[in-house]
Amino acid sequence: KQRTPLRVRRRRVRALFALAALLLLAGCVWAVSYVSYLPRFQVSSVAVVGAQSVPAPLVQAYVETQVFDGTHPFLSRDNILLFNAHALEREIVGYFPRVKSASVSRASMLATAVQITIAERQPFALWCDVQNNCYEMDDTGFVFAQAANASSTQQYVFEGGVASSSSPIGHSFAPAHLPGILALLQMLSQASFTPQGATVQSDQDFSIPLNAGLPAGRQGFYIKASFGEDPGSLVSNLRLILSSDALQGKEDQIEYVDLRFGDRVYYKLKGASETKATSN
Repeated sequence: KQRTPLRVRRRRVRALFALAALLLLAGCVWAVSYVSYLPRFQVSSVAVVGAQSVPAPLVQAYVETQVFDGTHPFLSRDNILLFNAHALEREIVGYFPRVKSASVSRASMLATAVQITIAERQPFALWCDVQNNCYEMDDTGFVFAQAANASSTQQYVFEGGVASSSSPIGHSFAPAHLPGILALLQMLSQASFTPQGATVQSDQDFSIPLNAGLPAGRQGFYIKASFGEDPGSLVSNLRLILSSDALQGKEDQIEYVDLRFGDRVYYKLKGASETKATSN
């Protein structure tokens, strides 16, 4: 009887070990997938808190469609130890324009109840288009909802400066320039003017309508300015021009004051031609 060579026997042993390892690995993989679908590790409920204008049931339904999407991947998407809370937070904010932030939390590491805490955007101003359709805007310039009525009592009304789209909702007003515009509005208010908002005219220029402290019933005028100018200098130049002999006491006759050219200031009285003045 001829014995099997040692080299062949070793190959057989290695093959058996490899097969056993492969079967063990496959069993472990199947076990991980099986465990991920066990009810004790599944999200059992979703609660929404903090929602006011956005209906809480609507947010809950959206979250449930994201968590329980009907598919059966290798690992359960609604497993409490595996589901991506941060991705879900981003999806909620992206889907609901009025939601400023969302926080997904659970009471403990093994808790199966999920709580969604919502923080909504607060109206700061109105943004209106050329057809006088107005939308609510927060203090970051983000347009998030259509206004209930165009005669809202918001402090400011902004126009232009939003990317062309069928709807401005989800877009931002003049994102690169809004901080400078708000700083100028604040300084105008501190100087006893009453700015009404701002209209972006182009990539370089904008205008601000104001009442200039006029008595009730007297119509104000607007100023023209350029992005990047120092708000303090603009307000100082405006006050100097209005105190000049040409304009003092004639605020209700002014159509506009053009502050886009530094000390070369232009103004226009109603029914008259544009006039050049100096701010110093």
